[in-house]
Amino acid sequence: MDSRSKMSDVNDISSDGNIESMLSVEKGLRELASLKVEDAIMLALAENRHIKPLSGQASEGRSPSESLELSAEEREDVLFKQAWLTYYWRRAKNHDIEEDIADERLHFWIEQSKHPVTTTDVIEVERGLHELKKLGIESQLWDATRRALNDDLSNHGSPTGSEA
Repeated sequence: MDSRSKMSDVNDISSDGNIESMLSVEKGLRELASLKVEDAIMLALAENRHIKPLSGQASEGRSPSESLELSAEEREDVLFKQAWLTYYWRRAKNHDIEEDIADERLHFWIEQSKHPVTTTDVIEVERGLHELKKLGIESQLWDATRRALNDDLSNHGSPTGSEA
């Protein structure tokens, strides 16, 4: 019986330790969130992507971002994110969400998609995605869409169109 009580004591200690560890991790995550470390890391990663120097071209007189080349996959990723940002800001504008900036952001992303992708665009799309997240645009759009659907249902009766 002594070995069983010792075993339960060990389990109690380890579970207390687990709780303390979990609380420490949670506290650390909250602290990181408050310091916005995640955002800084995402921007740093975007800035330090696998970028290779342009081959065969002199980089004299060029800014570092102009003398670097993105891979085809990275260019595709940027184009996709630009299209995604354009889509979200167009929907935000149509639903009168963040009215003070939606039109400006929509035009910005439309213009961005009209020129060749540069390394600066990698950073811009990451900032744009961060802004969407920070402003809660996706949640606001979901709410607006749900309200519109509920309004349609209440104005037109049941979704099947058959009335009792």
